[in-house]
Amino acid sequence: MIKKLRSNWLTIALTLVVLFSLILSGIIWTDPFQYERPRRETSSAQSQQFTTQSMGDVYLPTTIVRTGKDGQQNLLYSQRANLVNDVKKNLRDWKLGRTSEVKTNNSDVYLSYLRNHHSLMLNYPDSVSGEVFNETFGQSIDTNRVKGINHIVIPLDGEHEIYLLRDYHYSVYRIQVSRGDFTKLPKSGRHVQLIPVDYKIIKGHTMMMYPDSFKLPKLAYQVSNQRINNLSTNLLSTNQHTSVTSHDDGDKTIYTDGTNRHLVYDHTTGTVDYENDIGHSNVVTTSQLYAHFYNTLVKTGMPLDNIRFDQAKDHQRTFIYRTYVEGFPIINADGYGGAKLQATQSGIERYWLSLYTVQVPLPLSGETVKLPSTTTVINELHANSRFKDITDLRVGYLWKDDQQDDKVVKIVPTYFVKYHHHWVDYTELLK
Repeated sequence: MIKKLRSNWLTIALTLVVLFSLILSGIIWTDPFQYERPRRETSSAQSQQFTTQSMGDVYLPTTIVRTGKDGQQNLLYSQRANLVNDVKKNLRDWKLGRTSEVKTNNSDVYLSYLRNHHSLMLNYPDSVSGEVFNETFGQSIDTNRVKGINHIVIPLDGEHEIYLLRDYHYSVYRIQVSRGDFTKLPKSGRHVQLIPVDYKIIKGHTMMMYPDSFKLPKLAYQVSNQRINNLSTNLLSTNQHTSVTSHDDGDKTIYTDGTNRHLVYDHTTGTVDYENDIGHSNVVTTSQLYAHFYNTLVKTGMPLDNIRFDQAKDHQRTFIYRTYVEGFPIINADGYGGAKLQATQSGIERYWLSLYTVQVPLPLSGETVKLPSTTTVINELHANSRFKDITDLRVGYLWKDDQQDDKVVKIVPTYFVKYHHHWVDYTELLK
């Protein structure tokens, strides 16, 4: 018997492999999904979104300005390289030391640091906390001293220190650098375009001005549409197997979980308004909102690849997030490609979200738009009676729907002005 087994071992082994293969195939055909590599893990209680975007990625600075030895400032612009992410990777290998306050409440001194000769400056669209800085760059600066950061100034002349600037009260902080490689910081190169800029303080606001006309490309993207059923499940389902119900009201569908949460979906705009009364005892502190809202964005399931923190308002209790392309925000009246998250001190949390985001870039035939200098724009607006109600100005991309293809969006560069607390295309105020 043993001799027979030895002589036929190859036949027996092959038979066992075939039987195992048949059994495994049967299992896969009856329940194939457990063998798929999931992008989203779904349970009866909650649908959890997996994302490669960390909290530090969502709260990254959005622009880099390099100031030469002669004081000339240039925005580093590239369609091929992610310059900000390159700086982030470099700074995470640095070791930062003692923090000290240099100056506050002096706009002239503050402006001199914004224009610091022979330096690299990373800029946030709005102030972030010291905790966010530490999370992003893997540091441990004194967050009791540094309450907010708008700009990171890195001198390139051999100083072993960097400066953190906060627009509020014109605060300047010095951070000692114990270890850091300044040679790896981005410079001008073949794939980096230099756009002349100049920092100024106007009406108490720090503004990046463009002294000359310049060109930016028109861009096109494929529009991604998140499923409302997935979003409603992500926000309304809990670990207690809550039953979600819905009913239509005209062009809107209202979802509720039978408790204190409800979600309103507007079919005409593709936007969502969500509200939850968490109670006064569960209010998240202001300093914790950066992490809290990041976790909320992950929970919604919206793609975060190009989402960046853009603005905090309402006493730092409302955060706005937008899609960014090559350092510039995409802006539109319906909030497409972004989110607004609010947590009041009374315990009400409210989210305004869009189901539409841009994902896949599409080729265009090299079309560009020539934007005027900032001075030209201000002069045009100054002749308008609405100028007194303008409080800020920036360059961004305007979301324009493609009339021939609803799955494609064209975005066009333009100046935006903050008019009555809303960002609007400046040309709208000239009509």
